[in-house]
Amino acid sequence: MKSILFSIHKQIASFSKSERKVAQFILDNPQQVISMNADTLADKVGVSAATVVRLAKLLSADGFPGVKIQLSAETKVDDSLYMEVDPKDPLDVVKQKMEFRIGHMIEQTNITLDDDAVHRAAKLIDQADDVYTYGLGASSIVAADLQQKFIRVGKPVVQTMDTHLIATGIAKPETVLILISNTGETVESQKLADIAHEHGIPVITITHSRKSSLAKKSDIVLVHDDSEENEKLRTAATTSLMAQLYVVDLLYYSYLTMNFNENAAKIKESSHVIRKYFK
Repeated sequence: MKSILFSIHKQIASFSKSERKVAQFILDNPQQVISMNADTLADKVGVSAATVVRLAKLLSADGFPGVKIQLSAETKVDDSLYMEVDPKDPLDVVKQKMEFRIGHMIEQTNITLDDDAVHRAAKLIDQADDVYTYGLGASSIVAADLQQKFIRVGKPVVQTMDTHLIATGIAKPETVLILISNTGETVESQKLADIAHEHGIPVITITHSRKSSLAKKSDIVLVHDDSEENEKLRTAATTSLMAQLYVVDLLYYSYLTMNFNENAAKIKESSHVIRKYFK
């Protein structure tokens, strides 16, 4: 996402006199602007609302709502105004909020996720004969995604909600357990981690909290963005789910590149089988 403040600085000389007044007010008071509508800003500056709308369109394809969301990202103000559900939001504003949230999630996950941890996790998976993965609720979707990705390159992965089955399955050598939990406090995952350690099985955890109970029981922790954690109204696991899927993608590509030619051949063969028998 481009910097809205940088764009104003760069273009302000080309604006009309009334537009420059609005632009300068935004530069001087970005946090105030976030809580204003076009009419309020126009009254504050002493121009028409049409001037504000016209300038906003020059700065953002999504107009004034888009300008405010970008200002929110740049000025590090309380993002709760934009991160949570507002019943007055039209769909275009919801799209803007999701774009902001997803972009923020990827940026923050790239900061928190340790590259060496990803490489070590990929190496453990490469060395294992069997991989078991578990996630509860929305995290089960991530576990299923991990399973389908790695099976396509010939790595056996068991994904199931049956914790008893996983408990018996990991009680053998050359196995790795991958646990997925946003909070890192899921009781079932913690029990599975304990069982794994009793049998000397390494545990990889995907979570937002490095200090969580599950993280403390893990050999490798892959930390993703936690921007949803402090929301007052968490209507669904949206960016946390996307963050987990993003980490799985990075883990998968790290594994893929370890033996790229061999894995690429397996992907090609799996695609051939699907086309031949199911299309």
